[in-house]
Amino acid sequence: MGTLSDFGGPQWKWYHRLLLRTFIVYAAITVIPLVPSFYGQDFDAGFSVVNYPWRWLDVISQNNPWFFSNHEGKNYGGWFVTVLLCFIAGTVWLLIEKRIHSDKNVLDLHTDDSRLYNWFFILVRYQVALRMSWFAIAKVFPVQMPFPTISQLNTNLGDFTPGKLYWLTTGVSPFFEVFAGIFELTATVLILFRRTATLGALMMIAILLPIWFVNIGYDAGVELASLHLLLLSLLLLAKDADKFWRLLIQHREAAISYVLPPAIQQQWKRAGRIVLKTGFIFVFLFYRGYHYEKLYAAGKTFKLPLDVGIQSFTGLYNVDEFRVNNRVISYAPDDTLRWQNVVFEKFNTISIKVGKPFKVYTQNKIRTTEYYGNIGRLFYGYEADTVKQILTLRNRADTSQKLLLSYSWPSPGHFILKGIDERKDSVYVKLTRVAKQYPLALKRNIGN
Repeated sequence: MGTLSDFGGPQWKWYHRLLLRTFIVYAAITVIPLVPSFYGQDFDAGFSVVNYPWRWLDVISQNNPWFFSNHEGKNYGGWFVTVLLCFIAGTVWLLIEKRIHSDKNVLDLHTDDSRLYNWFFILVRYQVALRMSWFAIAKVFPVQMPFPTISQLNTNLGDFTPGKLYWLTTGVSPFFEVFAGIFELTATVLILFRRTATLGALMMIAILLPIWFVNIGYDAGVELASLHLLLLSLLLLAKDADKFWRLLIQHREAAISYVLPPAIQQQWKRAGRIVLKTGFIFVFLFYRGYHYEKLYAAGKTFKLPLDVGIQSFTGLYNVDEFRVNNRVISYAPDDTLRWQNVVFEKFNTISIKVGKPFKVYTQNKIRTTEYYGNIGRLFYGYEADTVKQILTLRNRADTSQKLLLSYSWPSPGHFILKGIDERKDSVYVKLTRVAKQYPLALKRNIGN
């Protein structure tokens, strides 16, 4: 392979100029939040935690264009319409330029196009880095895909959607998650620097192509997000398409182009460029990484509740006796009232297995991973008054449903719960703790 050559743009034909303007518009409208709801949201919510001062950084990194969120993240029609509108905007832009610069020397137009490409090169690189830095660091410190909870370990395999099952199987192997994060982080850092941007884009394509297919195959709901980043990474290589053809297909020598930084004469502008780049790297990589490491060290994740439960309660419990309005209900696998087993998580969740029809929640939003993509269990967040020995339970998926239960433990490993359920019926539940071992968790301390 030859040495790097400076990129001065192709022999700028009309279609090169049109495509350049089309994808400048595309890159701009997909990174700038254009949906009004973005500015009205609670920036303190989301992936963030209370001791993470700049919580809005994650919101910015995960800002999605309007067509991402429709049709459960699979709005390909919206994506094609967006690309078409960008093509129309690029055409209008080019026609206006042609009219304005009709008397301009053609060589000067080439210079303007090279300058415009330089800004496009910056915009695309930093958009990819902005979005991928979140995914990368959330895997390096594995807080994105948590290890299955006790409730999930006691949910039937057939009660999971494919997307949730993929999520759990990735969380089962923190080593793989960390490895994937290191690979993504390496590609992100390489893309930030001009001399290594091509290598970073190649790595990013190797990452994003299987991610896109995984999202399609498992119906994970973020297909467009991965396709969008894949397209941007491919655009970074478009300038060298002929070089890759010569190198990989014709087996001839080819020199990958180097895009020179903008020529800046003023010292303060050069200093400002360095400060902005350093600030981006510090804030979105080092600062964010520091807080994610703290989150991981505290045993927290983005998807599970942050509030700690009563640790001595943690575990799986069998329901020995169940009464409604003082009427004993015997066990039956298809009974829609009787509880079959109960799980107290390490965090403040109580899940209950019931043989009733369930609605499948397919929106994998923030802190919904307990009830997203699976059925068979009811999930309640609880507040405990340990003095009065009262549990206040609220349904995680429908907070209007509330249970008020008193608790007692007549002997170690046994619980008695009694109170009023969401239907205003009185309930009495006798629980016995089950000492169960999980092959997936033999080397992890998740409770028994």
